[in-house]
Amino acid sequence: MDEARLDEVFVRRLRHVHRALRIAARYDVGPPGTIEAGPVIHAANHRSMADLLFAAAAFHEWGLPIRCLVAASYFGKRGIGRLLRDLRCIPVEGTEALQVAAEILERGIPIAIMPEGRIVGPEDWDEARVGRPHPGVGRLAIDTGLPVVAVGAAGTEDLWPRARGRPFIRPWNRTLLTMRTRHLGRIEVEQPREATAIIWEGVKACVAEADAARGVGPVS
Repeated sequence: MDEARLDEVFVRRLRHVHRALRIAARYDVGPPGTIEAGPVIHAANHRSMADLLFAAAAFHEWGLPIRCLVAASYFGKRGIGRLLRDLRCIPVEGTEALQVAAEILERGIPIAIMPEGRIVGPEDWDEARVGRPHPGVGRLAIDTGLPVVAVGAAGTEDLWPRARGRPFIRPWNRTLLTMRTRHLGRIEVEQPREATAIIWEGVKACVAEADAARGVGPVS
């Protein structure tokens, strides 16, 4: 399939996800973290497979294209694999994923990355309600020199818990999903771990704001 056709499918699928998610969820995405045209690295927490659906809906509302990095193993799953391909997601398998992400950014397309590297359930949250990030996002930010937007999402863990094979679809009791963003700009440090720490502090602040919008406080 040529690039123009892939882009057409991508835009159409974003619209479909946005409409479908409205059946199962109410959401409050707030303003976008950037209005810049061109490549930006979005770093987000990861509580659920619904994060992908929520991100697609949010960026559709903002009118911003996005390419998400997703574990390669999900692309082989029935149903969700086709959706991931239609949404132009980037399979993550080893360190080459960062090179692919850098190439996408070089083409002027923003990407989203979840530095925890896996779905992190409540039993593994720290006091900020997130897991531990991997340093790849810091390396990507340093190597590309591009601005970073921190993203925090909440409620997806209720819509699609990690132990379930599919989300809850309850139109009579739709789950509230919230998202908050913060523009961090370019990360002016030399070490990936230091850059990751700066980015992750931004993500944690956004997660706290997203949780607060749902009436949820930090883990005690």
